[in-house]
Amino acid sequence: MLKKNDPAWSKLTTAYGEGAEALELLLRLEPDAADEELRRELIELLLHQGTIYTATLAAMPYLANMAEQTEDDEALIDLYISGGLMKAGREGEEGEPVERSGEFRRDRQGELDEATVRSIADGYRDGIARLAALHERATRRAAEAANAGEEEDADTVYLLAARAAYAGHLNAARLLFDFSGGDEYVGACPSCETDWYIWPREEGSDAREEYGALIVYPYDPVLEEAGDRVAAEIRPARRDALRPELRELASEARRLGARGLADAIPSLDGHAHCPVCGQEESVWTVLTGW
Repeated sequence: MLKKNDPAWSKLTTAYGEGAEALELLLRLEPDAADEELRRELIELLLHQGTIYTATLAAMPYLANMAEQTEDDEALIDLYISGGLMKAGREGEEGEPVERSGEFRRDRQGELDEATVRSIADGYRDGIARLAALHERATRRAAEAANAGEEEDADTVYLLAARAAYAGHLNAARLLFDFSGGDEYVGACPSCETDWYIWPREEGSDAREEYGALIVYPYDPVLEEAGDRVAAEIRPARRDALRPELRELASEARRLGARGLADAIPSLDGHAHCPVCGQEESVWTVLTGW
């Protein structure tokens, strides 16, 4: 990993400037990651609207150090989720070497020598692996609430999204980070480009058992009147036929009490005819076809 006294920090970029500023915040936070204001300031430098930077890659092992050492539940959860967001935001395909990440090739980022890039990449991989290993600790509060029959913890869907990111299931991670309510989604029909508003069906509906928890509207059902536009039913996937990452996500969502998300997953992996052009489409493709 990039040592804290390495002058290369000043050559790295953040959302608003040079990596030296991120390093200063890391040094101030290391003794006490529970300082929420300072932690937010650091994360805003490293992660901006889903975009990360070379300083983000270099900071990852130090974020993992803080997450491992803190006794503050909020700090642990924040660092675990933020690390997942950063992994989901890395500019490169899953499995592609970190050394080839797009963050190293941006206009604002000057050229770094090979040894520096390798140190940053090694530290990033180490930090991500150690953050991923903290899932049980990070989800303890949500699991306890679920076991006690309490309301779903506000962080649960974000925790599930982070877990998916650490596991390399980036489509699922990005979808949950973007639609963290766990039951309302927006995509576009690949055939006619009509927006699909995939919303929860009314509780108690007779169609819920047959067609699942979600339904497709060709308009925003919160802001627009239906007029003569008709919603489309989703044919949900059988639970035993779910794609592996969604089967795993459904199981963990149930464990953590995210019942709305767990119920919605068969519909997310199902099929529906577009309510405008009539073409049958995979709901998963509609939502993750970016």
